[in-house]
Amino acid sequence: MARIDRRAVILGLGAAAVGGASLAGAGAAPGYEDSDALYAALRGHPGQQLTIGGGTINVVFADGAPGLARGPVLAWVRSAAMALTAYFGRYPVSGYGLLIIAEPGDRVGHATTFGYAGSATRIHVGVDAGREAFDRDWVLVHEMVHTALPDLPRRALWLQEGNATYVEPVARALIGQLPPEQVWKESVAGMAKGNPHAGDGGMDGTRAWGRLYWGGALFWLLAEIRIYRDTNGRRTLRDALRHINHRSGGNTAVWSPEQLMMAGDEAIGATSLVQLHTRFATTAVTTDLAEMFQELGVTSAPDGQLVLDSRAPLARLREAITSS
Repeated sequence: MARIDRRAVILGLGAAAVGGASLAGAGAAPGYEDSDALYAALRGHPGQQLTIGGGTINVVFADGAPGLARGPVLAWVRSAAMALTAYFGRYPVSGYGLLIIAEPGDRVGHATTFGYAGSATRIHVGVDAGREAFDRDWVLVHEMVHTALPDLPRRALWLQEGNATYVEPVARALIGQLPPEQVWKESVAGMAKGNPHAGDGGMDGTRAWGRLYWGGALFWLLAEIRIYRDTNGRRTLRDALRHINHRSGGNTAVWSPEQLMMAGDEAIGATSLVQLHTRFATTAVTTDLAEMFQELGVTSAPDGQLVLDSRAPLARLREAITSS
């Protein structure tokens, strides 16, 4: 039986937004509203193969995607795949199917990623989308990041969505698509939505989109800091996530959150992830965001502009996060 897709669960909660854009909206085009139809289209329709970072991406234009220019779309897919390769050291899965569905409009629309019958994503693209829309898009990289980690039980959706929310801008910065200042500006604005409210419990089972996406992203940034401190700067979160990807093979595997944390800790030689996860999963943890960002050297000038302070205690870590 097909496993429930974790991203699809979010759509039932309302507008699940990251960076101001919404993943919720109208359903998929007729004929592609469920995962079986997606997989059938990827198997049965002609596609264009892209080989990047050791992985093969099969790009299929649903029903020929009338009105959608192929060149800009394929360049956009290549760029997203390069961002994933830069972060994970390779494209995170050996085979990936991408179903492009044309729709009216001038931007990239919503998307859903599946893994139970192979890593695959269904994504909507406006027929009038141009280079600017593709350059500023975060959705495709976000969805590709979902393929890198094993699938987790529904209670741990925050780990999956938080990971994609955290890694996406960092991966784009690694290939020069986003300046580091933009990465940290989005983090400051977004993570303010991630702390628990009065009456909230631990992260496991939360259904609030701010905590699912940005609370989850905050967890992974705190993991970044914890690993840096526990290993005296010798290991990074990227090391842990690469090891998890190699061990699991990506989202076609089904793991527990505990397995994921232990595998990440194997790579760094510490218990950073296990300890942090235990706290966040079961207890409402409130993070002093102002203090955290100040330690990273992310502050605001009197005119409101973002300032990156190279003298801050964790400035070296901050610089390493967005550096290849």
